[in-house]
Amino acid sequence: MATVVVVPMFVHFATEPQVINNEQALFTAQCVTAIPKTTLDIDGQLAVASWNIYKQQNSGWQTLLSQLADQNQLLLLQEVKLSDEFQQWRQQSQHKLAMVQAFRQGDTPLGVMNLSEVSASQSCGYLTSEPIIQFPKSSLLSYFPLSNGETLLVANLHSINFEYALDSYAEQLQQLLPALRAHKGPIIFGGDLNTWRQARLSMLSQITMVLGLKAVTPDDDTRSTVMGYPIDHIYYRGLTLQSARVITTETSDHHPLLAQFKVGDS
Repeated sequence: MATVVVVPMFVHFATEPQVINNEQALFTAQCVTAIPKTTLDIDGQLAVASWNIYKQQNSGWQTLLSQLADQNQLLLLQEVKLSDEFQQWRQQSQHKLAMVQAFRQGDTPLGVMNLSEVSASQSCGYLTSEPIIQFPKSSLLSYFPLSNGETLLVANLHSINFEYALDSYAEQLQQLLPALRAHKGPIIFGGDLNTWRQARLSMLSQITMVLGLKAVTPDDDTRSTVMGYPIDHIYYRGLTLQSARVITTETSDHHPLLAQFKVGDS
């Protein structure tokens, strides 16, 4: 018997990847550009956090998000609901955004988002549909200038979840590989990667190894897990990892993963 997926009438799937930033306020293009006014790092230091914000369903998200924004120059967020409440928070924080829309609840977009103290020079979005429930999952590639003259490529993913096989999971990763392979400078690759079984971790490890990426693994590793596997990750290359930690919270079903980098290889 075929599986029947009932989608609520107020949910609208994005059919093409479309991105917004501070300069492009409407979701109309796969890639958007801006002119960064300065470099992303500060005196060679770069602090990054990755967090699935759980559509801001739990109380206290503003407090934790403000803490992360104060302590990090770059936030990789997943499951962001671009509600009026979130927009009010962002306007107060004055952070720059880039977001790709996966779907809408009524008129409210949801997807992955980068928040940063400096605009990305370019951000491009990608979509892959969940094979069973058909909800699109989104990915975002953004480019930032660094103080050593290099360009940092940031990949922010919310990976395919509802699939035991690896076909769609692999398809989503393969979408990003041409840009990741072509980039000669430093890379940060992270997000909610839904690595809830060994086969997923193995595929991810193979791809990141080919790209020359290293995993960020905190000493006190309290990352959110599913079936014993951590599901949130940050990988990197062309940077020196100085420290990593996890903030345990009930504000979301995911704990933020934080990493402090120094620009350049050690």
